[in-house]
Amino acid sequence: MNGAVAVSAPASTANLGPGFDCAAAALDLWNELHVMPAGDGELLVSVEGEGEGELPRGSDHLALRAFALLAPLSGRSFRFLNRIPLERGLGSSSASVAAGLVAGCICSGRELSLDQLLALGTPLEGHADNLAAALRGGVCLSWGGGSQARSVQIATRLPLSAIVVVPPVRVNTSQSRARLPEFLRHEEAAAASSAAALLAASISVGDAELFAAALHDRLHEPFRIADAPVLEALRAHPAAASSGATLSGSGPSVIVWAQEQAVAAVAEELRVRFPESRVLPLAVAACGAHAVQSAADPEGQLSSSTTLGAPA
Repeated sequence: MNGAVAVSAPASTANLGPGFDCAAAALDLWNELHVMPAGDGELLVSVEGEGEGELPRGSDHLALRAFALLAPLSGRSFRFLNRIPLERGLGSSSASVAAGLVAGCICSGRELSLDQLLALGTPLEGHADNLAAALRGGVCLSWGGGSQARSVQIATRLPLSAIVVVPPVRVNTSQSRARLPEFLRHEEAAAASSAAALLAASISVGDAELFAAALHDRLHEPFRIADAPVLEALRAHPAAASSGATLSGSGPSVIVWAQEQAVAAVAEELRVRFPESRVLPLAVAACGAHAVQSAADPEGQLSSSTTLGAPA
């Protein structure tokens, strides 16, 4: 396909407490990738917003590596408009991979299922949970690893509303995972299994009370809390009218959960308590990465054309 393509991909929060490495929800915060024709053999890359000045501007960019699995890079320009903070546990790398895969699909004219895209992208991203949510939207469960990764969307909303607290510091996912113990006692594993089952059940039936009861992780949060001072503070003194708090991915961002009618009050309290952090009430994004096929005008600007969903 020779025209221009614009792709949006959402942020995501993985684990949702006890759903370690298998549960994630897409969030209504979007990165954009604009792909346009360039001169023969040229590869032009620009980055605006989050990561400007530090992300690669060549074929080693994560989104371009994903795109190249499906379509050639040469003769194209890639413009990134990033709103998802880097290394904060909000799935910025998964959004990049999802955007690259969907753009590659559109530009190559190939029709792949979402699980085929997930299997292609998981070896690049490392974990299927965030990527499944970025591709499918809504609340997703994933299983299998690498090229065997599979996923399903189990809901398009959560029983409680999410308020994201984004600290100014970053956490490297690999370093954070290195804190996790190799073994757990059997009773701890049993409690973790119980909480994960309750989490899935509460989401499926939309029960806020059960959802709040499930937000007690044993597999990763106790070992990562040293890198998550906001979570530690909220565990010691929960926000008034909140129903719980979970680490978003490997952190340091924290999701504070609240009833919809309490979101404004909880968000205001969090802004006062954590003035150096960004506080973002975010809805679940019901759809995942999607593309708008456009035609470039003589100045290379994008003009809207046909909206395309992520390949089914």
